[in-house]
Amino acid sequence: MREKLPEAGKRLSMERVKEHGLALRYIYVSLMFFVLFAASPLYAASDEYELYTAEGIQKINEGEMKDAIVLLRKALSLSPENPEAAYYAGIAYSRDGDYIEAERMFLQALQMDETYANAYIELGRIYYVTSRCDDLETLLSKLTDISEETELKVEASRLVDGCRRKAEEKPYSLDVSAGTQYDSNVILEPSNPPVDAGRKSDSRAVFYLTSEAVLLKRDSLKLKGDYSFYQSLHTNLGDFNVRYHRISPALEVDISETLDSAAGYSLEYTRLGGDLYSRIHTYYARLTVKEGRRGSTEAVYEYNVIKYWDSAIFLTNSMRSGYRNRLGLKQRFRTSRLSGELYYFSDFKRAQAEYWAFNGQSVGAGIVYKIKPSLYLNLLSEYNERRYRDDFPGLQKRRVDRMQQYSVRLTYFLSGRMSASFTESYTVNDSNLGIFDYKRSITGIFLTVRVL
Repeated sequence: MREKLPEAGKRLSMERVKEHGLALRYIYVSLMFFVLFAASPLYAASDEYELYTAEGIQKINEGEMKDAIVLLRKALSLSPENPEAAYYAGIAYSRDGDYIEAERMFLQALQMDETYANAYIELGRIYYVTSRCDDLETLLSKLTDISEETELKVEASRLVDGCRRKAEEKPYSLDVSAGTQYDSNVILEPSNPPVDAGRKSDSRAVFYLTSEAVLLKRDSLKLKGDYSFYQSLHTNLGDFNVRYHRISPALEVDISETLDSAAGYSLEYTRLGGDLYSRIHTYYARLTVKEGRRGSTEAVYEYNVIKYWDSAIFLTNSMRSGYRNRLGLKQRFRTSRLSGELYYFSDFKRAQAEYWAFNGQSVGAGIVYKIKPSLYLNLLSEYNERRYRDDFPGLQKRRVDRMQQYSVRLTYFLSGRMSASFTESYTVNDSNLGIFDYKRSITGIFLTVRVL
């Protein structure tokens, strides 16, 4: 049987309950005020985000892309993790013609939500417009994996097929580049430097263009023509200014879905300091086995007929005239962010003077890495060995050269048609004849414009 509390104890307990109740009411009221006042900025920020996003979409509909970008940027700053503002900002940039920023916005939206199907399609349209068919195919294959919408899959397939057709149908292209280089060791041919040329460093202006055109296309046959031009103008060593032309028609045949072939000819013509230097006729054949979408193996054969002219700098240059056979293999690979090739060539040169004839081989690798949509890194490394066939005059010893070459190129696309590049190359030639040892580095900056 429970003991009853004394009257004083009851009164004390009731007072404590009342005090406790008052305390609870105070705490509850305080919490309500805290929640209301603390949450109000969050609600305000959310309202502002919705307002800026809605106004940005309205500006897109009105065709005011600059204003839309400003509003959607504000919305994105208020809610950086919300893909909607990034998506519509991408649309505004795309319609304004700024494909680099548009691509960045769509990729940002997909980082926030990898199932954002419309962002895939809009990004795919940018790749279509800029003829980046491989990137388009990789991107939209991801879309077909995550989406069950038949209409989106049909649109994705249409973009990929259209991009391939457009790339094939484009009959010509023309790229023009201009820049400057600093050369630590000005020589014309790194593999055969003139020993009496007084190797010196110098800077030079460089201009070159590359172009190609589809001259004829019939079913699986395609006749193409390429032309390249290079001109260098040295600050001090004008005798080493180079003017170079190369024209190369080629016939390509698609034998099957997995096998391609090509045969062609090229003429290279070089002047050094205004004088004739060399003329090279090249006949080549190529057979390519395609290994799905991610790689291919290529067998290459080249036959060169080489003519050199003597000059005040290269007094016995003509003795190097002759012919050369080259046979090699290339293995190409590609992922969504990385592409490259590995290669090996056997090289057999015969010349008027046997001490300029050699048997050689080269092995190398090159990669292209997409750091981000507008920034690409190219790396190349090659090892080259040449064993000459007769004693070098005056030294009574056959020459053996082992050359290492490394290069890096960082390219930033300012727009769909313009890019800026920083280049660096380094060459080391290690010869058993000391007069042919040398090191060379070339640093350059270039601006390239796609004219056509």
